[in-house]
Amino acid sequence: MKSYRILFFCMIPLIACCLSSCEKFLDAKPDDRLAVPSTITDLQLLLDDYTLNTQYPYAQELAADNFYFTTDDWNTLSQLDRDIYNWQKDDQTLDRWSAAYQAVLKANVVLDNIDGVQHSVSEQTAWNNVKGSALFFRAFYFFGIAQVFTLPYNKSSASANLGIPLRLNADYTEVSVRASQEQTYQQIITDLQQAISLLPVTPVIKSRPCKPAAYGLLARVYLEMQQYAQAGAYADSCLQLYKRLIDYNTLDPAANVPIVRFSDEVIFEAIAPVSDITPSLYRIDTLLYATYAANDLRREIYFSNNTGSTVFKGDYSGLGSVNVANIFTGIVTDEMYLVKAECNARAANTAAAMQALNALLLTRWKTGTFVPFTAAGPADALQKILTERRKELLFRGARWSDLRRLKDDPQFSVTPVRILDGQRYELAPNSPRYALQLPRSVIEKTGMPQNP
Repeated sequence: MKSYRILFFCMIPLIACCLSSCEKFLDAKPDDRLAVPSTITDLQLLLDDYTLNTQYPYAQELAADNFYFTTDDWNTLSQLDRDIYNWQKDDQTLDRWSAAYQAVLKANVVLDNIDGVQHSVSEQTAWNNVKGSALFFRAFYFFGIAQVFTLPYNKSSASANLGIPLRLNADYTEVSVRASQEQTYQQIITDLQQAISLLPVTPVIKSRPCKPAAYGLLARVYLEMQQYAQAGAYADSCLQLYKRLIDYNTLDPAANVPIVRFSDEVIFEAIAPVSDITPSLYRIDTLLYATYAANDLRREIYFSNNTGSTVFKGDYSGLGSVNVANIFTGIVTDEMYLVKAECNARAANTAAAMQALNALLLTRWKTGTFVPFTAAGPADALQKILTERRKELLFRGARWSDLRRLKDDPQFSVTPVRILDGQRYELAPNSPRYALQLPRSVIEKTGMPQNP
């Protein structure tokens, strides 16, 4: 009976989210009559609820420039998704906000209870895993929320810039306030550094966090912060523990789902489900597709032709649904190779940068055809690495982060453009639309300042 009771408890935040009114902040009130999880097993069951791996905000992919919609396809979307896609102001974002904070709530329920759980010496590893996992999940979602609802990190103004509400316990009666951007990122880093000391190197299943995943997420966070020495060090720490790559020559390019679920490259699985957009609607820019060389296997593994348009099929979730687009947002080794390469290039270590890049690309080209890339110097290496990063990490959320962190760099800044019904829309480097509006109901309930 306990398993069913705990499973029901796991579902309460989602049920509350579905049934509550727009006035309920975060839609996160659990039923006080339900028993609180009180054992390591109970808390692990909470964390094993797979919805914890599926609430990452997908707006970051919708707002990026990996694909385009035709006007007719764009018109089939919800009004909010249309507005996110062409960077319009819209504060009807409660679903995007609440789902991620539901995951934070579950992590906080675990963290509020784990320290009070009595355990034997033989249970210490399991206890550590529960606490470390909860810290990881909270940091993972704080970072995802920050990527969507705050402006890009700026070291010089981070202490003054608005961050996100840092919900650090499961008390739903506390009125949320927005932390600063600096406080937001430091909380993410603190949670992950503590998680590293607790998590195992190898998880029981890849939907559970592990030490390499925490290192990898720290590398991602520091990359967004443009603190490249730390990003490179954490990417290297991740790869020291787990560095497997898939040889794309072993994959079937004709398959509808070439990359299987929990593949060798996946360190931690997480997805952002896109409920009202089918994969066939995502049309890849012809100029981007043309950057893949004839012997580059990603050309066939990642893409297929759909009624004359190039569409993406290389998702790392391995789910391959024709009805739902699953944006993979987990931690994967190929990303870590690219972070390591980029950070070495920025440190003027050209040889190490190209070594990391070539180690990855060797597994992406047809056997016997790959000629290792060379670079004339750090600047040339960085150009090549960022080009390959653009081509490798499609539909992973990485492109939005890259647009954000590189927008003020004259060499790499891009101004994305949409053309809809003959009208041109641009996302300028100084645009406030690099941060979505907070939900109107949240602003009304809490009095928090809104994004511009």
